[in-house]
Amino acid sequence: MPLRSSTYQPLAAQVAARIAEGIAAGTWQEWLPGERALTATLQVSRKTLRKALLQLQRDGVLVTTHGLGHRIAAGTAVPATTPAVASIGLLTPESLENLRPYTALWVDELRALLIERDVRLATFAGHRFFNAHPDKALARLVQQNPQTCWVLAHTNEQIQQWFCDQHVPCVIAGSCHPGLDLPNVDWDNFAICRHAVGAMLRHGHRRVAFLTKQSQRAGDLESEAGFIDGIRRFSKAEVEPTVLRHDGTVEGVNRTLARLFNATVTPTALLVANPVYYLSTITFLAQRGLRVPQDVSLVSRDDDAFLAYVTPAPARYSCNAKTYAKRLLHPLQTILRGEAIAHPVHRIEATFVPNPSLAAPKA
Repeated sequence: MPLRSSTYQPLAAQVAARIAEGIAAGTWQEWLPGERALTATLQVSRKTLRKALLQLQRDGVLVTTHGLGHRIAAGTAVPATTPAVASIGLLTPESLENLRPYTALWVDELRALLIERDVRLATFAGHRFFNAHPDKALARLVQQNPQTCWVLAHTNEQIQQWFCDQHVPCVIAGSCHPGLDLPNVDWDNFAICRHAVGAMLRHGHRRVAFLTKQSQRAGDLESEAGFIDGIRRFSKAEVEPTVLRHDGTVEGVNRTLARLFNATVTPTALLVANPVYYLSTITFLAQRGLRVPQDVSLVSRDDDAFLAYVTPAPARYSCNAKTYAKRLLHPLQTILRGEAIAHPVHRIEATFVPNPSLAAPKA
């Protein structure tokens, strides 16, 4: 939400004016968003924002209550008959700079596509929305930050269930949990993992494993199901599907891999979910004196820009961020038009990129 440049008006005054305009346009009703969300939306520092909020308090536009936030004063908000500015809210567990580069790329692409259509993208982040009981936090978020539609990224079942129960318009950037009828866009993780098993078996591997985060995200559950299905479908010999789950920390990945490679019989090929854990895995193997692919072959379920700098080049599945943003735009446009989404589930096929990290096992 860019601010208008002015030679004579201080930045805090510009910010105050922009907030007042947003209130008048119906962008915010009853309550303003939290300060962190506002600084991200307005692209200003918290110090500048607080000066602007103080000015709005003095002008009688806002009433600030410690611990609750900034309420829009009675009579300030625009009547309900005035149409609100079209806005998409993006909800993530962490701020974009702390998420994978791939996520930041598709978010930037989606933002650009929406700007072309005079729709703004507002981002909201926080682990309080992603715990086991997010109802109160989500209710306050949606009430204080009315959006035309929400994009839910990296979500768990509890968040999806709340949006479904409350009938809040949304699109899942990922997979939807079974039993929930929400529009969702994701790569075909089931097909990716099943194909990866076939690729490893065709190279002669018979001891294969899947390393993934202990997660209740639907896409990860679909990945496990695809891996197991691939073992059963493509394996003529007796190959046991081994799924290894870690806690998402580097230490957790190392502990999980240590248990695996301390065993008498170890895998010759690993499929790894999430490129950051691919880096952890290849580092662990190097510390153990195990070479890729001579001792252990690796395949990455996902792609990310930094994998281009890894040696040997990782075999992986190409998941273009621009393609993903464009596919995500389709259901959002349908909701913005006020139309029903005919096909809520959308899966995108990924392209396998064969690279030297996957080779035949040692004789």
